[in-house]
Amino acid sequence: EDESSEWTEEVQKRQEQQLRSELLEQYRSLVLERSQYQRYNIYLQHKIFEALRKKKGLDAAEVLDRGLEPESPEKEQAYLHYLAALEELKKQQADDLDWYHQELAQLKQLCTEQLSKVEKEWRAFQALKKQVVMQAMGSCQMRGGRQAALREVEQIQALEEKKEEEMSTVRLENVQLKQGLMHFETRMRAQEDVTEGLLLIDFEQLKIENQTFNEKVEERNEELLKLRSKVNNNVQIITHVKEKLHFVDIENACKRSQLLETEAQVALRRDILTKTKQARDSLRMDNIKLNQRCGLLGKELLLRDMEKKVDKTVVLKRRLESLKRHHAGLSLSCRGVKQKIREAKAFLPS
Repeated sequence: EDESSEWTEEVQKRQEQQLRSELLEQYRSLVLERSQYQRYNIYLQHKIFEALRKKKGLDAAEVLDRGLEPESPEKEQAYLHYLAALEELKKQQADDLDWYHQELAQLKQLCTEQLSKVEKEWRAFQALKKQVVMQAMGSCQMRGGRQAALREVEQIQALEEKKEEEMSTVRLENVQLKQGLMHFETRMRAQEDVTEGLLLIDFEQLKIENQTFNEKVEERNEELLKLRSKVNNNVQIITHVKEKLHFVDIENACKRSQLLETEAQVALRRDILTKTKQARDSLRMDNIKLNQRCGLLGKELLLRDMEKKVDKTVVLKRRLESLKRHHAGLSLSCRGVKQKIREAKAFLPS
């Protein structure tokens, strides 16, 4: 049973690894496809922007208004529809997962039952085979008697079980390799189909990008002429800014003189503040010294605690004196008893 459970666990692990590898391959292919669609979407958006940009005046604004007004509620409805579909797909996925888990549990239970049945039948078959072989060897009357025959039969059966185990492992590997081969063949076919379509898409996209680059070159030439006119305007603006900067420098000189006056006032007030802080610190130190000299005056809790401790010390001293007297009396009585014991021992015959 332990070997069968280990075998089922190994098969389950291999199946999980195979499923994980398949999902990873699907994920990579989908990511590649999404990147291609994103690039094509960006290109289409750029084309729309360029087409709207070439139009001028009210025509472009009217086109934008006409394009946006009727489509905005439709887009919202489509967005809500997609959200509802996404929720339904999530629920369906959860239900499918529950069903798959139930089916997996049932199949595992069925597998364990079948394995137990096979094991029982195999043991019964081996026992029957052993009985038949023992009868056949008993009729032959081989050397060593029944024990030697039994040992030889057990060795043969152990070798046979080992070969059966090796055969089962080889069969399992063969099945897995066949499944892997089928999976790789299907994946290679799918990749070949996808790569052919992708190459065509890339070629068309490169052609479109080449056209866009040519259009951009023309736009750059137009922008260059516009920039030259802007340079002349900027030169005039710079001369105006220089004149204004000279005026601002004069104002800054006046502000600096005002700043020096305010800094002098701040310095005077800072000196006054330091002197007041020193006076405050001296008063604080005098207050601390006076509090230390007062001792326990004005501290009722400490005085009450001190009175309680004094009363306790008096009581404890009295108790100590009484205990000392009692101890002295006990020591005297003990000495008397010891003296009497010695006298009694002296009268006793040795």
